[in-house]
Amino acid sequence: MIAQMRKYSFLIYHREYDEFLENLRNLGVVHLIERQGDVTEDIRDQYQLIDRVDKTTRFLNKREIEQKETSEMKDGEAIFAKINELQSKLEHNQHALANIRKEMNELQPWGNFSTEILNKLKDNHIDLKFYVTPLRKFEADWNETYTLEVISQSGGSLYFVVILRNGEEAEIAAEEFRFPKHSLADLHEKQAELLKENSETEKTFDDYASSGIPALETFKNLLLEKVEYEKARYHTNREAEERLMIVEGWVPSEMEEKVGEYLEKTGTVHITSAAQAEEKVPILLKNKGFSKKFEMLGDLYSLPKYNELDLTPFFAPFYTIFFGFCLGDTGYGLLMVFASMFARKKVRKELKPVLSLVFYLGLSTIFFGLLGGTFFGINLFETNLPVYSSLQGMMSTNNTDINQILFYLSLALGGVQILFGMVLKAINEIIQYGWKLAIGTIGWIVLLLGLVVIGILNQLFGMSMDQLKPFLYSLLALSGVLILFLNNLKRNILMNLGVGLWDSYNMVTGVLGDLLSYIRLFALGISSAILGYVFNSLALSVSGSILGIVFMVMILVIGHSINLFMSGLGAFVHPMRLTFVEFYKNAGFAGGGRKYNPFRKLV
Repeated sequence: MIAQMRKYSFLIYHREYDEFLENLRNLGVVHLIERQGDVTEDIRDQYQLIDRVDKTTRFLNKREIEQKETSEMKDGEAIFAKINELQSKLEHNQHALANIRKEMNELQPWGNFSTEILNKLKDNHIDLKFYVTPLRKFEADWNETYTLEVISQSGGSLYFVVILRNGEEAEIAAEEFRFPKHSLADLHEKQAELLKENSETEKTFDDYASSGIPALETFKNLLLEKVEYEKARYHTNREAEERLMIVEGWVPSEMEEKVGEYLEKTGTVHITSAAQAEEKVPILLKNKGFSKKFEMLGDLYSLPKYNELDLTPFFAPFYTIFFGFCLGDTGYGLLMVFASMFARKKVRKELKPVLSLVFYLGLSTIFFGLLGGTFFGINLFETNLPVYSSLQGMMSTNNTDINQILFYLSLALGGVQILFGMVLKAINEIIQYGWKLAIGTIGWIVLLLGLVVIGILNQLFGMSMDQLKPFLYSLLALSGVLILFLNNLKRNILMNLGVGLWDSYNMVTGVLGDLLSYIRLFALGISSAILGYVFNSLALSVSGSILGIVFMVMILVIGHSINLFMSGLGAFVHPMRLTFVEFYKNAGFAGGGRKYNPFRKLV
C-alpha cells in the first residue's frame, strides 16, 4: 500500500528563511521537491566525501570484529582521516613488498652477496661481472679464457661470475645481471619491517572496527545533514529580488496534523494541494505484518509509481511458497527457523526484519519438505513411516510419483500467479486510466479463466468436449470481441483490431514462455534433494570404523552446509526472478518511483 501524499508550498520572508529550514528539519516529515538541473560542485564534492566515509565504514564492518563501546573513539572525522592515512600506507607497503619479492626472486640464485664487499673489490681494481645464460649455450672456452666461477643452476639456466682485474674486459655472449643496491639479507630485513608495519596497521584497523564504527556513522550523518541543508537552500525558488523564498515539498497525509500544528503556531503562509498524475510524487510504502518483511525485496527492483498498485503484499505469499518449493527440505527449514529465532535476539534492530523473513521462508521450506518427503536429503517415501508408505502405495496405484505431482504443481502455481498478475494489471489500468482502457486485459482474463474451467470440467468431471463446445464458442466470441475490438474505447475499431492482433501474438507466445519458466521451481527442488542424497550416500560409504564415523560426520556437516548455501542461494534468486520478470510483467508494473526521503535531522 502506498501512503497518500499532499503537496505543500511554503512562502517565507528571506530573513526568516534559515530559521524556517531548521524548524522544517526538526519536523522531519517534509520531502523537499528538487528543481530541475544539476547541483553545485560543492554539493557533489560533499556527496563524494560521504561516499568515502560510507566505504570506510563498510571496510571496517567487513572485518567482522565484535563491537565494544568506548569513550576514546568519539571523533569520527579524526578516525576517518587516520584510517585513510593507514590505508594509503598499507597500499604503499604492499607495492613495496611486491617489488621486494621480485628483487628477492632475482637475487635468490646468486645467494647472499654483499654489495659493500663488491664495492670494496671494485675500489681495488677487481671487478665482478655476473652472467645468466641457458645451460645449453654455456661455452667451455670461457673457463679457459677467464677466471670464472659457477654460482648456481636453476630452471635450465646457469648463473656464473667472471673475475676481472685492472680494467680487463670480458667478451661473453650471455646476459649480464646488474645487482640492485640492496643485498638479499637487506631485502629480508626490509620485508620483515614492512610485514611488521602491516601487522600493526591491521591491528589498528581491528581496534577501529571494534570501537570506531558508531563515531564514523555519526560523522557520516552530520555530513548528510549538512549537504541536505545545502540542497534545500539550492532547490529553493527565490522571488521578488530574493526577498521571498518558496519551498515546496510532499507530506504523507497521516503526518499532516504535525505539520499543521507547526504552521498554525508560526503563521507561515502556505498552500496545499493533492498529488497530480503528472507529478513525481515520492513513495512511502505502508505495508504491515507479513507483507512488511518483503519490502526490502521489492526495493531491489524498483518502487511503484504513485498512481499504481504496490505489488508487495501480492507477491509476498508467492515468493514465500516459491522459496520453500525450491529448497524443499524439512531439515533445512528447521535449521532456518531455529537459527532465525535464536539470532533475532542477538542482532541490531535494523536486522530483525531480515531474520523475520528468514523465519517465514523456513516455515515454507518445512512445508514443502514434508510435501516432497525430504529430510536432510533422506527420501521419506522410501522409509517405513506410516504416512509416507501409504502415500507411496496410493501414488503407485495411480501410476504416478511425488516428482510428477511436484512438476505439475509448479506449473499450476505459475498459472495461478500469471492469472493473478493479469487481474492486478486490469485493476491498475482502471485506477490509472479508467475502465475503458482495461477492457482488453479483462478479455484475456475471461478467456484464460474460461479455458481453465473447461479443462477442469473435461479432465476432472468427465464432461466431453461436445458437451462443452457451446460454452467454448461463447467464451471465444466474448473474449475475442473484448480483446480485438474493444481493447481501447478511445480508439476506432480498425485501430483496435490491429493492436489486438499484435497483442494476441505477444500474449500467446509470452504466456507460454512465462508458464514454462515456473518449471525451475521443480528443477531446483529436485537438485537440492539429489545433492543432499549424494552427500548422505558418500558419508555412509566411509562409516565402517571409528575413524570412518568421524569422516562420515565431517562429510555430512560440510556437505549439507554446502547444499544449504547453494540451494538456498538458488531458492532466493530464482523466485525473485519469477517475481520481477513474469509476475511484474503480467501485472503491468511500470515502477520508477522515488523513495520518500524527508528533510530531517540524522544525529
